[in-house]
Amino acid sequence: MDSWTAKHRCYTSGRTARGKSVHRGGAPIIEVIRRAWNRPVRKQWLILYPLALAIINTLAFLAVYAAGGDIIRWSAFFTANYDRWQYVRDHFFEHFTFTPTLAVAMLAGLGVCVFAAMIRAPYYRAIAGPTYPLAPRKWEEAGNLLLYYLLSYLVTWVVPLAVPLEGRIAQLVSMLTLVIAILIVFADYVIVFEDLGFLPALRRGLELLTRRWIPVLVVFVVLWLVDFGLHKLYGLYYDGATQVFILLPISHILVNSVILLFVDLFLIYLYEDARRSSPR
Repeated sequence: MDSWTAKHRCYTSGRTARGKSVHRGGAPIIEVIRRAWNRPVRKQWLILYPLALAIINTLAFLAVYAAGGDIIRWSAFFTANYDRWQYVRDHFFEHFTFTPTLAVAMLAGLGVCVFAAMIRAPYYRAIAGPTYPLAPRKWEEAGNLLLYYLLSYLVTWVVPLAVPLEGRIAQLVSMLTLVIAILIVFADYVIVFEDLGFLPALRRGLELLTRRWIPVLVVFVVLWLVDFGLHKLYGLYYDGATQVFILLPISHILVNSVILLFVDLFLIYLYEDARRSSPR
């Protein structure tokens, strides 16, 4: 085991450096909230990681938007970006055909997954450790994360676009998507903190989830409610607008970045708490 893993395993697993002490209880949810809140207070630059991800996602959609032949105007682009998945459904799934624009969209999606793997590994270590890493520790780690994000984005974002918006099939797919998202929620943390491969990380993450599935479900429910509320709030400004004030999309990106930061903080601390109670 290298020095980084030896140093940070205690932080993320709750074991002592000699590996003999195992914490069997679960931390109260109020303790998880307190620790999640204190982390960005002490490390203010953590926000730069999710902010970078949000900007990359916006640039990826810009590439798709431009490839579709739309004239790039500030207001029109950010209005489409506000509901980008509806845009993708309308342009690529309503009348599915293989076109150069679809190739650009697929390449943009792959790029998002690559950047997610390259940024989230140091981002997670920045949450757990004292420094601000800038890259994954090794290529194998980045490759395993890439496989995870390809699976995650395919299941949670692409597959739901291929079914109708309404009806029992849509409801069933939405439920299955939520279940799968919850089942694999710890896998990327396992890849980073326990140095496991893609498939072992899925199994290990599922094992840890069984120990803390209730608070994880609460996080997902709260996240859905917050996302729904923000979507409706920003929709009041975007829907029917002919001119979009520049601060509106900027604030949208910033708010989503802050939400992503706190979601990862909560989930990482729940993962840490589950790992403390794990026998290995």
